[in-house]
Amino acid sequence: MLKQFRTFIVIADAGSFQGAARQLGVTQSAVSMQMKSLEAQLQVPLFDRTVRPLRLNRAGRLMLERVREVVRLSDALTESAPAVSDFEGSIKLGSIPGASFVLPEALFRLSETYPKLQVRVSSSLTHELRSAVRAEQLDAALVTLSQTVARRLTTRPVLREPLMVLAPMARAGQSDVELLQQNRYISYNRKAQVSKLIESSMSERRIRVEPIMELDTLETFQQMIVKGLGVGILPASSIRDHLKASLYVVPFGAPAVHRELALLQRAHHPQQQLLDALYETVCEVADEASA
Repeated sequence: MLKQFRTFIVIADAGSFQGAARQLGVTQSAVSMQMKSLEAQLQVPLFDRTVRPLRLNRAGRLMLERVREVVRLSDALTESAPAVSDFEGSIKLGSIPGASFVLPEALFRLSETYPKLQVRVSSSLTHELRSAVRAEQLDAALVTLSQTVARRLTTRPVLREPLMVLAPMARAGQSDVELLQQNRYISYNRKAQVSKLIESSMSERRIRVEPIMELDTLETFQQMIVKGLGVGILPASSIRDHLKASLYVVPFGAPAVHRELALLQRAHHPQQQLLDALYETVCEVADEASA
């Protein structure tokens, strides 16, 4: 609509569609089509078409000053906004291991768009990252969303995804309950927020397991399952692409239990512009990965 506003102003100053077309370097027909579109969007005629050359009607004259102000404010905003190359600063970002699928591509895109922006990344569990954000040791963190969020902190959703039961291909055909109750169970780090969600869901469904081992490395966790040493549960995005053909995977629950990945930060952060750019890029990559 801004382009149409500019054309509208040129028409008013030039006194005709023909004069505006010459100034803009387009055809008179193009100018006419823009104005018909503008009138349709505003749902009001702006020109008196009973005379030649066309001229602004009363509504058009009333609208003209408002349109000039909109264009003036838009130009002022553009002039005051930093250029992409000048958009700089640094962000200290924390991430749970289960968000590793999104970070490389997201940080690559950020560096391409904002070459002066620096992002420092550290990895830990949700409760540790939450404490670091609260203590201002981190600007933000990608975490598994819990039911409660501390005061002065805010979360923004990134991805909602199902939890999946992973088993060796030899167990293909079994349901999630059969897999968990009839096979040895491998637990992911029980301090992780997603593991607490899994244990809570198992308790509600009265599924009892006795972990034979507890691992905190996603790659090792899945390799153990591929080798037939047991079954386990992970978020869908944590399943390694190169292992999918060697794993039998079924949803945990019907409907499946979901975990939510979110960006955690302090409310009213002084570098909100940078965090907004980070958040938008992370969401973009997460949406593509889950499509």
